[in-house]
Amino acid sequence: MLFRSVSQSRYEKSAKRDDVDRRINFARGGYVGDIGEKVSLNIEVLKSVWSQKWNTWYITGINSEDQVVFFACKESFDIGTHLTITGVVKGTRDNSTQLNRVKVL
Repeated sequence: MLFRSVSQSRYEKSAKRDDVDRRINFARGGYVGDIGEKVSLNIEVLKSVWSQKWNTWYITGINSEDQVVFFACKESFDIGTHLTITGVVKGTRDNSTQLNRVKVL
């Protein structure tokens, strides 16, 4: 009985992770702005990953126009949280936009 619940919870975590990765990979909105441009966005948090090396959280989110953004932040946010942020476009990579100097409003 215990084995079944452990393997089921592993399956559920894996399925959630696959859904998030699929949502990121199939986003068709393109990039948010040009490098150096200041942007303001409403996003839904898809991933929140702790970096022990850099002592910060890396947040990945998506906006209503299907554009993926990621940025570093000192605080963590729960998956599914909706945030209003401002930041400067630092670069683009793999159909997502990297933001710098992000402020959560």
